[in-house]
Amino acid sequence: MLRLATVDDIPTLVSHRRKMFEDMDALKGVTRDRAGFDTMDAAYAVLLRYEIPAGSTQVWVIEDGSQIVASGALKFTDWLPRPDGQRRGLVYVHSIYTVPEYRRQGLARHILNAMIDYCRDNGWPRISLHASEMGRGLYEDLG
Repeated sequence: MLRLATVDDIPTLVSHRRKMFEDMDALKGVTRDRAGFDTMDAAYAVLLRYEIPAGSTQVWVIEDGSQIVASGALKFTDWLPRPDGQRRGLVYVHSIYTVPEYRRQGLARHILNAMIDYCRDNGWPRISLHASEMGRGLYEDLG
């Protein structure tokens, strides 16, 4: 089931983000200091605790029973007003993660399509991201 995350989901979202970076590092043969991950985890939890209720970050999750098996976030930043009245905000996709045993089932695609639909329906004309090697093909497929 696809739904928007709440602050109650923050521990899982923090864990997913960390695992995303660990997976990317493993593909590159990189090992990072655990303390750096711990610092990132704490800062991300604080950020989400503020931004999820404020709406400046929205996170979609997919559950299998009571377990969140995939997640992905959008960070919204309004930009300066324009005389034409058009919204010129910045939307950044981040922290797309699927639990390994649920990969290759279209869950990340489902989340990204929900994000794209949300942005289109709410006047956010552009979405940006930094693609990992694991996700590059999916992002290219979706334009």
